[in-house]
Amino acid sequence: MPAAVRARPWHDPVVAGLGVWWLATTLWFLAGGAGARTQVLVTWLSLPPLDIALFLLARRAGRAATEAPERRFWRAMAAAAAIFAAGDLSQIALTLARGTPGTLTPIAAQSAAAVAGTLVVVAVALAYPIGAVSGASRLRFALDAATVLSAAGVLSWCLLSRPALAMAGPAAFATAMSGFAVLMLGVFVAMRLGRSGHSPLHGSAAAAMIGGALIQSLTSMIIPSGVRDDLVSVQAVLILLPCFLIAAAARLQEKNPRIRRQTGRRRRFSIFPYAATAIVFGVLVDALHEGSVARRWVAVTGLFISFVLVAVRQSLALRDNNRLLDRLDGQRNRLESLLRHSSDITSICDAEGKLRYVTPAVLPVLGHRPEDLDGFPLVEFIHEDDRHELRSRLGVLYSGPGAQISYQARFQHADGSYRWIEVVAMNLLDEAGVHGIVSNARDITEARAAHDLLEHQATHDALTGLANRRLLTDRMRELRGDEAAMLLIDLDGFKPINDTYGHAAGDEVLLHVAEALRGCSGDGLPARLGGDEFAVLLPGTDLAGAERVAARFREALRTPAPIAGRRVVVRASVGCAAGPVDDALLHRADAQMYELKRAG
Repeated sequence: MPAAVRARPWHDPVVAGLGVWWLATTLWFLAGGAGARTQVLVTWLSLPPLDIALFLLARRAGRAATEAPERRFWRAMAAAAAIFAAGDLSQIALTLARGTPGTLTPIAAQSAAAVAGTLVVVAVALAYPIGAVSGASRLRFALDAATVLSAAGVLSWCLLSRPALAMAGPAAFATAMSGFAVLMLGVFVAMRLGRSGHSPLHGSAAAAMIGGALIQSLTSMIIPSGVRDDLVSVQAVLILLPCFLIAAAARLQEKNPRIRRQTGRRRRFSIFPYAATAIVFGVLVDALHEGSVARRWVAVTGLFISFVLVAVRQSLALRDNNRLLDRLDGQRNRLESLLRHSSDITSICDAEGKLRYVTPAVLPVLGHRPEDLDGFPLVEFIHEDDRHELRSRLGVLYSGPGAQISYQARFQHADGSYRWIEVVAMNLLDEAGVHGIVSNARDITEARAAHDLLEHQATHDALTGLANRRLLTDRMRELRGDEAAMLLIDLDGFKPINDTYGHAAGDEVLLHVAEALRGCSGDGLPARLGGDEFAVLLPGTDLAGAERVAARFREALRTPAPIAGRRVVVRASVGCAAGPVDDALLHRADAQMYELKRAG
């Protein structure tokens, strides 16, 4: 979609060309550089090119349309342009054959073509789909249409009842009546298309089309053909202006076929009935100032009808508003009840991260009253160790409307303890009525504890609390390729202890060994591989460092341990290996351990 056409319609070369054409013609007419007969001939000769332009532009607008009803509308507009062209060409032919008159009086063929083309467009517009509507919506539309049409009827009657028009003859009266018909049909069609929610014309195209139709109809009633010879130039300008506007509307729609699409949404409020009432009031003021008694009574009657229709429409609107307010109150009460009794915490923070709203669930979960938290920075509740990770993700949350993150963090309770909270936050800073970061949070302390317990059980030995083979393997995978040392430990004489003193004594031995490993491993990872076999992973340690750790471990075992009421010295064989972490590191330590065991 070209930005120039969207921002400045007159920047489009076709629209600009039509405008220059009309402006040049207007200036020529108003300058009075030619006689009335020449102006009449120029006016008639200008109409067929404008009809052809409308025909071509309407076809292009139809091809640019994305929906079938729109394409049918613009095809009907192109067909109407062809009918207009036929009538205008017959007007030119007869004018040249009989001689150019001094007034812009259309022949019957041209008037018939104008009516026929208008009816083609009106028929398609009346069949334009408006979607499913309720009975109340149809009643509102009927009242609005009746108000506008009655005002148009009053205005038209006052214009048609002027004495000058009665003396102008049947042709002038017929022209004025055609303007009245176009006005009434145009008003009704415009309201119906507007009611559809997806009119075939966007903003600027619709304004140009409606403006052209109004100018054409009002011109026909105010200055009908043949009434004033001295107003030929003005009438010519007002005859050509609608043609230019309607052709420009087709071009604007072609360039911007998808602007102002309202999928399924219709405005309940319309300004037309109130504007129509104001017009009738203006007609009444004019009739009271200078007008016949009949015109005054028609204006008074029209104003009364408009007031009655608007009053009925307003009563329906008030009834709908009351029903809407009742529904909103019910929804608000349900929402407040849900938020008040929900175990989850819902909160809203402003752009600075300060709390502006929080539900009562914060009291049982974190021990704070909602009213005490207004303006309090949310991040102040979070454990210091969890703030860094959260701050690193806030950029995503504040990146734009609708951005969302989820996180888990420890929030401080009013008693000083911490609770694990899971939070889902969404950026609704641009949302009307919200203007904040909306968060839904729930307490997962028990679930987190259960999860941590299960994870610990899956990666640690149940008896000694040391890492198991799975955790040792995972840590080796993380350090793969890095320099490290490995100790592999196998207890000596463990089976006789089990056989002599029982399995309970054997467990005491294993616990004694585990405690010794913890004391001498430093930053290493001690692990029980199974039975009486242990290992220690020492990241960043060479072979000499591993042997020092092994020596400290053997020294710790020399201290007798109380086992089954006796003091027992536990012995172990310790194999050491060092190098890049791979699958062979543990095997090398195992091989050295068995070599030492064989050596006694």
